[in-house]
Amino acid sequence: MVRLKGHIFFKSLMLVAIFLGASAFKTGKDVSFYDSNKGKFVSFRDVSDNVKRLYEKDATRLALRHISKNGAYASLSPKIPAEVKDELFGSLLAVHTSGSLEATEVTQGHKLHTFPNPPVDKLQVVYSVSASWAKPLRLKDTTTDSDIINSLCQEYGLEIQDPNTWDDDSGMFVLKSGKALNMSSIMKELERVPGIERVDPLIPNMDGNDIEATKTGNGWRLDYIVKFGNCLKGECAKKHVWSFEISNISSLGANVRFLEESGDELPGWMQWKPKTKKD
Repeated sequence: MVRLKGHIFFKSLMLVAIFLGASAFKTGKDVSFYDSNKGKFVSFRDVSDNVKRLYEKDATRLALRHISKNGAYASLSPKIPAEVKDELFGSLLAVHTSGSLEATEVTQGHKLHTFPNPPVDKLQVVYSVSASWAKPLRLKDTTTDSDIINSLCQEYGLEIQDPNTWDDDSGMFVLKSGKALNMSSIMKELERVPGIERVDPLIPNMDGNDIEATKTGNGWRLDYIVKFGNCLKGECAKKHVWSFEISNISSLGANVRFLEESGDELPGWMQWKPKTKKD
């Protein structure tokens, strides 16, 4: 089922550059722009740090999916090409701040983000307690005597967290990244370390909500997807999609256009209704 909206939302985000040079959408940069719907200047500082961190993870996953269409993420560098990631990060923020009813529904009503595949922020590592480099971990320290592990931590800003016992012969720890990275590539490097028994990307064994990105002539199409129906058994049986086109992305602005709402009808309990003043 496809329902085309009777109106098309078009918005130009005229950015007032607070800095010159690289992309205005880089994580952590403060950019102000005029929101024609709200009739005022707003700032990406108005988006919480937590939401920006979630969108940074989303942008990293979407960039990885775009670059490696066959899913061979381990063959890529841990660091994502900034141009692709920054464009996607800016596109996600542009939709989030656009103010249209459809954008509000997907970003604040359903709070949609990418399904956590590929991994971009943490791994669970299981290792043999007899490994020569693991003595600090056995003492609950957050470091190792492995040159490979220590080098990866230093180069990519990784932290060892929660060292603990896995079983009588094995220990475990979580390797956490401060910034979103291609953790599949880190997995490949860790598997070279003698004594590491398993590296788990912590991807849920199920299906779930997602965002998909498709490159267009002058920007991106973003599809925000709610999935439902037997998701715990594998691939969800049904999905509902909101589609947006983000174009002319630069340090001077971006255009956001709502395209369509399509897919299976949402069950009543999943439908979002905007709050009114009475609410």
